[in-house]
Amino acid sequence: MSEPFDLVIIGGGIVGLSTARVFHRRRPDWTVGVLEKEEEVGLHQTGHSSGVVHSGVYYRPGSLKARLCLEGRAALIDFAERERIPVRTVGKLIVAGDDSELPRLEEFAHRASANGIDSVRRIGPRELKDRLPGVAGVGALDVPTAGIIDYPAVARRLRELLQKEGVVVETGLTVRSAAAGADGWRLEGNGKERRARFVVNCAGLQADLVAAAMGVRSPVAIVPFRGDFFHLSPRLKESIPCLVYPVPDPDLPFLGVHLTPTVDGGLLAGPNAALALSREGYRPGQWDLEQLARMALFPGTLGLARRYGRFAAREWMRSWSRGSYLEAIRTIWPDVRPDDLGVRSSGVRAQAVRADGSLEDDFVIVRGERALHVVNAPSPAATASFAIAERIADAAGVPRPLGEESSKGPTFI
Repeated sequence: MSEPFDLVIIGGGIVGLSTARVFHRRRPDWTVGVLEKEEEVGLHQTGHSSGVVHSGVYYRPGSLKARLCLEGRAALIDFAERERIPVRTVGKLIVAGDDSELPRLEEFAHRASANGIDSVRRIGPRELKDRLPGVAGVGALDVPTAGIIDYPAVARRLRELLQKEGVVVETGLTVRSAAAGADGWRLEGNGKERRARFVVNCAGLQADLVAAAMGVRSPVAIVPFRGDFFHLSPRLKESIPCLVYPVPDPDLPFLGVHLTPTVDGGLLAGPNAALALSREGYRPGQWDLEQLARMALFPGTLGLARRYGRFAAREWMRSWSRGSYLEAIRTIWPDVRPDDLGVRSSGVRAQAVRADGSLEDDFVIVRGERALHVVNAPSPAATASFAIAERIADAAGVPRPLGEESSKGPTFI
C-alpha cells in the first residue's frame, strides 16, 4: 500500500484549491492531494456564480465574512492580474427603490466604514440618474471597488500551478466513506482508497455529509438554494456598465436579483434564491429522493418553512414564471422588456441552516479528529477564498512563513 498523504483536501472548488496552495507553500515538504468528484475542478459553486468580486460592504463588522472578504479580495485580484486571468473593477451601486430603504443604505455605509472600506459614499437621486439614466431609485450607495472576474479560470489555473509543483489533483473520485486509523484517515470511493494524515473538507454542497462520514456532528445542515440567472439582450449592455443591486432584505443572507456585467462582455440578471430539492438541482423541478428524505428528517425544515415560507414561495415562482422574474428586475431597471430575457442558467448555493430553522450567515468551519470541515462557505467565499485558505492553515497549526503575520480576529468553531 502506498504511503499516506500528509494532507488531503476533499473538494476541488476555489476554496479547496486555494487551501492546497497555502498548505503547499507553508509546508513544501508535505505530500498534498486534492480529491474532486467531478472530472474537472470548479464545476459547482465556483463555476455557477455571477463572477462578482465583493468589497465587504454588507457584512457585519467583526464577522469572518467581513475580515476575510477584504483580505481575500486583494490576494485574488493580485493572483488574477499576475496570471492574466480576466478581472475588472467596475464598481457597484446599491440602489434604494424608495425612501423606506434609505436607512438601510446608511447602515451599509456604516458597515463599510467599520470594515475599513473608505471609498464608499452615498449619492442622491440626481447623481444616480446622471450615472444610470435607466435606473429606478431615490438614492444609492456607491461602491467603486467592486469587480468582476472569471472564477472558473482561477480554479483551472490553480490546478495547473499545483500540479506543476507536485500537488496531486485527482478528479473523478467521490469520497463515500471514511475510517480513522492509527496513521490518519482512509478515504474510499469509486473503488479506490486514499490515505491521509490530516484532512480538510471543502466539499461545498456535500460538506456536511462528508463531515458526518468522518464522525463529526455539524452544527448546521446544508440546504440547497437554486439561483437562476438570465442573460440579458445586447441592447442593455452599454446602459449598465457597473453592478446594480437592490437594497437587500435585512432578514435574509441573499442579495436579491441584481444586474451584473461579465468579463466576457455579457450582462446577467439574477439570481433569485429558490429552495432546491436536490443538492445539484440546476433545473427547476429537479429533485433527489435522498435529499427529500434528509429534509424531511431535519428538524430545521419546519422552522425554515415557518420563518421563510412567504419568501420561499415568491422565489420559487420566479423560477417558473418569466413574468415574475421580469417584475423583480424592473424594480431597479424598469426598461427591461420580455424579449430582453435570453438564455437562463442556474447555480446552487450551499446554505447552512441551524436546527431551529435559522439561516447561518457567516463562514463556519468545524474541528474534527485530525481534520477541519468547512461546513458553510457561501458568498463571498469565492472572493475570500485565498484568505479562508490562510485561516484554515492557521487553524491546523501550520505556521506561516517567516515575516508573515498570523491572522487575527474571530476564530472558527
